[in-house]
Amino acid sequence: MPAPSPSWTTLLRNLCLTLPLALALASAQSQQPAPPPPEHRLTPDEAADLFRSIDDILKFASERTGLPILHPVKKQLATREDVARYVEKRLKEQGDGERFDRSSRSLKKLGLLPRDFNLRQYMLGLYKEQVEGWYDAHTKTVFLLDWVPADVQKPVMAHELVHALQDQSYDLETWLNVREDLTDPTGQMVIDEQRTARQALIEGQAMVVLFDYQLTPVGQTVESAPDLVDSMRAGITDEDSTPLYANAPIYLREAFLFPYTFGMDFVRAILTKRGKQAAFAGTFEHPPLDTRQVMQPSAYLAGEPQTQIKVVALEKVLGPAWSRQDFSGIGEIDLRVILRQWAGKEAAAKLAPAWRGGYYMALTEKKAPASAPLSFALVLNFSSPDAANNFAALYQSSLPQRYKSVQPAKLPREWNTDEGAMRLYLDGSSVIALESFTADDAIKLRDALIPSVRKPYPISPELVAPSSPAR
Repeated sequence: MPAPSPSWTTLLRNLCLTLPLALALASAQSQQPAPPPPEHRLTPDEAADLFRSIDDILKFASERTGLPILHPVKKQLATREDVARYVEKRLKEQGDGERFDRSSRSLKKLGLLPRDFNLRQYMLGLYKEQVEGWYDAHTKTVFLLDWVPADVQKPVMAHELVHALQDQSYDLETWLNVREDLTDPTGQMVIDEQRTARQALIEGQAMVVLFDYQLTPVGQTVESAPDLVDSMRAGITDEDSTPLYANAPIYLREAFLFPYTFGMDFVRAILTKRGKQAAFAGTFEHPPLDTRQVMQPSAYLAGEPQTQIKVVALEKVLGPAWSRQDFSGIGEIDLRVILRQWAGKEAAAKLAPAWRGGYYMALTEKKAPASAPLSFALVLNFSSPDAANNFAALYQSSLPQRYKSVQPAKLPREWNTDEGAMRLYLDGSSVIALESFTADDAIKLRDALIPSVRKPYPISPELVAPSSPAR
């Protein structure tokens, strides 16, 4: 059985360098797109001046966050070749090509990626082209680029040096990882959600400081100029900022931007309600537990209890002829991505907050040919039966987007497609979608899944890892 795949946003977590940040800066600095300047390699004097400015920017970041400077930050100038090697290294750390292929196949089944899309190749090209600097927590080094003008890199450094301060106090590699992976898929879903939420927190803090840095010339801050910040934030979601980004599927755009946009909104909400200490050091000591708490800061502030759906080993329900190919938890951000792809931004924004747990599982028959359709189960809990019914309607409307042919079957909420039967089961506030299974197998799965969705799984305290102590 393959190891559990990370959630879709977690798959990109360790690759979040500064692509969305670069897009944000381009939009925030100018309302009109400007042609790219001719490439200029920094002279030794320009590089030395840029390195000297790092210390002043670090002091700014420390004053804004309240996180102390415990030691100087190492600095290194990187070439395009250095960037390419770094990105390839991070991709390898995410897993081999087979792991990407398994996840890609599931995403394509849901209509989130085109059927002929090469996820790994696209990500490699995008990051190689667009990265504008980064902080590496492993080597404790901030990397600047030898072909980007210093005045462009300084705002990027305001962001990246926040990560250096976070790392000095809380050891980012350990803190972001939460704990070791588990063999229990339900527990692993909980950990993956924590990891994704923590990534959003660190990027959100860094975005607040970046915007403060940009607002300094006009004597404003994130707190004093909320309307201006909202306008700058809107620039982050400019989907035509670069050719490669403009052509990215919705799934990738949403996954790229989530830590920066929702993360910043989360930190802003804590900053407004509880002040600087709570928004920076306080959230490291008591981090959000899932993407719902990031996207709905009121849930974090209220300390809402967390639950999930207990995962059922569907390959065991079906018998020894079946094997599990892919598995991932579905958090609120993942549901939002699905809904945006299927029904647009407004429907996604309206229904995603009703998320209360979920996952998908992809399976195949061991003797089936490689060309056989992937069998797929989608299991979701919502806050109310009305929300579950709304999802069911959107699910039905998505089928013509995802399959070449779709025809209603004899029973309600069943359809025949070119990849087999699609069946949807509603049970109170829960939805179970079973795709490309026979009728007999679908009944087995439905009967095994319904008890699990009726009794949400309480998250045990030991799965909520304590934060790393300040050093």
